[in-house]
Amino acid sequence: MKKTIVVLLTCLIVYQWYVSRTPALTQSISLKEVSVHQGDLVLINKQTKIQQDPRNLSAVAKQVSETIVEPDVLLEDHVATALHRMMQRAKKVGIDHFRINSAYRSGKLQQALYEEYGADFALPAGHSEHQTGLSVDIGSTRGKMKQSKEGRWLAKHAHQFGFVIRYPKGKESVTGISFEPWHIRYVGLPHSTKMYEENWVLEEYLNYLKQEHTYQIQTAGHTYFVQYTKHRALKIPDTPVFDVSGTNTKGFIVTSRLQK
Repeated sequence: MKKTIVVLLTCLIVYQWYVSRTPALTQSISLKEVSVHQGDLVLINKQTKIQQDPRNLSAVAKQVSETIVEPDVLLEDHVATALHRMMQRAKKVGIDHFRINSAYRSGKLQQALYEEYGADFALPAGHSEHQTGLSVDIGSTRGKMKQSKEGRWLAKHAHQFGFVIRYPKGKESVTGISFEPWHIRYVGLPHSTKMYEENWVLEEYLNYLKQEHTYQIQTAGHTYFVQYTKHRALKIPDTPVFDVSGTNTKGFIVTSRLQK
């Protein structure tokens, strides 16, 4: 009898803990018009091919002192904005010798690079993140990224601005790509924070979401509630601020910023 009571009390405590961390899902949204192949969290790798080209590319202007931007560097609008904000923050602490080498590439250009340099140095058209407009290669004018102040600063702070080091050291068996400290991918907040804290790459993060379905996190002064679903209709917290991203496979990730 005592054992049964203990079990019931434990279950009650766990339930109350879960409820306290899960906001009321009172708002219904439809994902019928949302593409599973678009969004900040689409997975592009050797196994998963890009299905839709970016829609809102803009030029990355030279807005930070001592930063060199190669000609015709394009990113999705909101990613370019986040990149500028990150560069400005780095400049304030004396880290400003960046070189922005490459960002968006068309499928034609990517295939040309693949044919010229081979599989050891490039991915074939359709399998490179550069075709999404979400990734950018950033170097340092002071040396190799893995040894420079710029590289160390990005590795430690990029997640605060929605970026991650897409191909970190030690994750080669997951990504299939060698360590590239210069390849920065935008996934947005709070996802970059969660990935940084857990030492996950995008493949691992998406697998976590598929298993757990929801989680809540506080970062950058806000509380976020993240949901994964395969359905086209979903209940989310009652908030005007939410974002939807496809995964490029079969699911969607809905990120709600909770009201204080």
